Amino acid sequence: MGYVEQLMSKGETIIIRSRQHWIALLSSLLINGFIVIVVMVLRIVLGSVFFSVGLPDLVYTLLDIATVAGLLFGVGRLGWDVLQWWAEEYIVTTRRVIQTEGIINKRTIDSSLEKVNDVVLIQSFFGRILGYGDLKIVTGSDIGVNALTRMRDPIAFKTAMLDQKAKLGGEYGERMADVAFDRNVPKLIAELDDLRKRGVITDAEFNEKKTQLLSQL
Repeated sequence: MGYVEQLMSKGETIIIRSRQHWIALLSSLLINGFIVIVVMVLRIVLGSVFFSVGLPDLVYTLLDIATVAGLLFGVGRLGWDVLQWWAEEYIVTTRRVIQTEGIINKRTIDSSLEKVNDVVLIQSFFGRILGYGDLKIVTGSDIGVNALTRMRDPIAFKTAMLDQKAKLGGEYGERMADVAFDRNVPKLIAELDDLRKRGVITDAEFNEKKTQLLSQL
């Protein structure tokens, strides 16, 4: 069972899950790729200079160690950024929106769908072409605005969230209507009984209507 599944309550299911677009890793890829290239170029240049000067083998050994350390630094930073990117998820369940991030120390932000007041979608020109954008979820909670940046396919996420919110609101309205009807049945029966006593309806009509009302509870 995944971390997110452990957070969900009984009967709660996932509608859609997403994460940041791969474009979020572009800056890390460029920076760490540049570090790797610089380390390799320095190794070649310095190796040639040291060879021409005729330095001892110990210098070459130290140069090789420094080169490996530089390569590990660049590749390791890129790998860590990829893991962090993978750990950050944006999820819509049947009840809420969940944003979770962190590899070792987890951080989770929940927003109930009932408290979502508005959703702002921002997509740049390249965002529309590559399929990413920012979602700002305005809620009535203490968080205020939940920002999901550089999300992959934000339109599908927004649509699923609003559809589930509407569905949740419809189910809530139906439950409230049922509760209101349940509470009004005794009042309706009393009114029918008053009409029967005044001779407006017969005993048979009263019993028939009473049976119909009770059958709908």
